[in-house]
Amino acid sequence: GGASGGMLGDLIRQFDQSGAGDAARSWVSPGENMPVTPSQIENAFGSDIIDQLAGQFGLDKQELLQGLSETLPDVVNQLTPDGRLP
Repeated sequence: GGASGGMLGDLIRQFDQSGAGDAARSWVSPGENMPVTPSQIENAFGSDIIDQLAGQFGLDKQELLQGLSETLPDVVNQLTPDGRLP
């Protein structure tokens, strides 16, 4: 496990709770990554966290959400080369 497994596990759970769990699990498993929309990202993380991150990175909230929806599947994919959470 370790910290990354915990963090990734939490992330997958957040997507589960917001109704995008299938997509999040597709990033972990081998094969096609299902896309997510910016609004699914916002629902999973919560608006407060998204607002904070946008402020930290000096981005417009929509820019941040768009960027996350494009990069998050790849990031999770790379963190789970064995097709499962670390």
